[in-house]
Amino acid sequence: MNKKSEILLRAYFGYFLVLCLAAVIIGRAFYIQTAQGEHYRKLAEKMTIYPQEIQAERGNIYSSDGRLIATSLPVFELRFDSKTTYAYPEIYNEHINDFCERLAVMFPQKTARQYKAEFQQARNKKARYHLVRRQLSWAQLAEMKTWPFMKAGQFKSGLITSQQDKRLLPFGSLARRTIGYVNQSDVRVGLEGTFDRILQGEKSMVMIRRISGGAGIPIDSREEIAPRPGKDVYTTIDINLQDVAEDALRRALHYHEAEHGTVVLMEVKTGRIRAMSNLRRTSDTVYEELQNFAVGESTYPGSTFKAATFAALFEDGFVNRKTLVNLEGGSKTFYNRTIKDHDKPDTNMVSVQKAFEQSSNVAVAKLAQQYYGGKKQKFYDHLSRFGFTDPVSIPVPGAAKPTLRKPSQWSGVSVPYMAHGYEMRLTPLHILQFYNAVANNGTMVAPTLLDKVSEYGSVIDSPGLRIVAKDLLKPETVAQLREMMEGVVIRGTAVNLYTDYLHIAGKTGTAVLSQGDKGKVYQASFCGYFPADKPQYSMIVVINSPGTNGYYGNKVAGSIFREVADKVYSLSLEMHPAVNKAGAKMELPVLTTDAAAARQIYQALGGKISSSASGLVVVKPQGRKGKLQTLVSSPGTLPDLRGMGLKDALYLLENQGYVVKLQGSGLIRSQNPPAGTRIGRGQEVTLFLDI
Repeated sequence: MNKKSEILLRAYFGYFLVLCLAAVIIGRAFYIQTAQGEHYRKLAEKMTIYPQEIQAERGNIYSSDGRLIATSLPVFELRFDSKTTYAYPEIYNEHINDFCERLAVMFPQKTARQYKAEFQQARNKKARYHLVRRQLSWAQLAEMKTWPFMKAGQFKSGLITSQQDKRLLPFGSLARRTIGYVNQSDVRVGLEGTFDRILQGEKSMVMIRRISGGAGIPIDSREEIAPRPGKDVYTTIDINLQDVAEDALRRALHYHEAEHGTVVLMEVKTGRIRAMSNLRRTSDTVYEELQNFAVGESTYPGSTFKAATFAALFEDGFVNRKTLVNLEGGSKTFYNRTIKDHDKPDTNMVSVQKAFEQSSNVAVAKLAQQYYGGKKQKFYDHLSRFGFTDPVSIPVPGAAKPTLRKPSQWSGVSVPYMAHGYEMRLTPLHILQFYNAVANNGTMVAPTLLDKVSEYGSVIDSPGLRIVAKDLLKPETVAQLREMMEGVVIRGTAVNLYTDYLHIAGKTGTAVLSQGDKGKVYQASFCGYFPADKPQYSMIVVINSPGTNGYYGNKVAGSIFREVADKVYSLSLEMHPAVNKAGAKMELPVLTTDAAAARQIYQALGGKISSSASGLVVVKPQGRKGKLQTLVSSPGTLPDLRGMGLKDALYLLENQGYVVKLQGSGLIRSQNPPAGTRIGRGQEVTLFLDI
């Protein structure tokens, strides 16, 4: 074979291999298109089409009078995609200096040079999502969109904005722990946590198609996939009363240098909680709402529990409030444990009423041991029925379970110690719920923070009143307990809370929580209701670890109770007697007016004017009648101006042409010249007014 033929043979062989390769490629492509086409089409679609979640607008939380106490506002982030600036360098170079100068004016925390250095550093690193600014308001973002660099658009400037919802509390720290939150770790606290499902609404999904440059566009229309906004929650909190309670609690905690405290104010008939404040010390001078002690902290109730012990004794008919008990000098030993009263009694034989007013530990411990020492289960059954063995049902998470052991686990001293508030742990709400039942004539209602749930302005759920026990206590038990609680404030340990205008009933409590090298750690409390004769509100105040200026319940907690009760009284018109109630008579006024108008006014107020005089007159009341005197009897005669107001007197005298001089202020006491003097125009009249 010659050389030419060999070359041609090699060329034909190469062509043949190319044809074979082409045939294989064409065959493979045909196979993929027919046999595997659907699979790869779905795979491509999966890579270019993806779902994106659309968050629903979160519902609002309102106070009882419709004021916003939690709402959501949009906030924005600004980020920078440096890759875009390499595609459009002329836009970046033209506008970056101006943009950084404007940033420095709006956010002066950094200079324009520092902002520009950050952008340049992001470009050097080829960062795709560099953070420029967090927490931009809508107004700030709207202004920035007018700046030349941002007006160039996201795909030329590289500036990317994203929206987030920020939860806002318009009243700041007021009831912050009660309102609560839901964080990114799915921790649920307060009303926000309890009602998260209905507040968050219904999210939706939109399918996004990825296009060139990494951008995406929605496939479906927004109208078809709009999320459903969350529902609104209306609470029972009265923001005015909440402010009153928190202010009083905060000042008392500072004054006593206490560790933490709580105040809960509740409507007697409905169980609606009108104020719930919880403050804890975070530094020497700062107290914040960080934990709901009213719901979530169980401690020894102390002497406030004595009401429950006496309630059990009254229910079983073992004693009544007039039963005599021997205080034995204020000290009594049970087995190897001694219970003492705070003060040695003046006399040993006292009534149950007196023992309760003096908060005698010995009296209640002796009576409980006498009647329940051998009937422990009977005592336990009473306490269970009073609600002390289960968490209080309230629509916020974290309700603490009370600690009350079964009778089989009790020791020989358990009954007398439980009788005055030890060997158990209860939350403040347990005590308040029981005292509220006493104020509510034996009917126990569940405390609630939820008034209603609404959607688009229409109420869709309103739980209303929930009765825990209709006849928790007999009427005679209620009557005795209320008499004893009133006595505590009139004659007993809380006499410092007594006032003539608003009568309070309740019980003090001073519990020893622990005892160590630094001494005893106390808890001061006061639980009660007001007004004592017709209860409208019940309230509990608990102060943990007061350090200075006393530690007793009447001074530390009782003073807060008194202050809050007084302010509630001043804000509640229904507590004040009506001035127009049947039988009341309006006091008749002194009038200076037209005679016909005076007759109409006196007639409307139940009085009478018999004179037929006309014109400008002064009317002075005499009993239920009015003595009418014509002011101007004849021209040039000075009228009797005593008792008149200055405005009317000036009008009268200056119209007559007299020159008026004044001394003092108020109503006219005397005049010179006297009434009846004939004087001419231009003459001087001096009026002496009450000073």
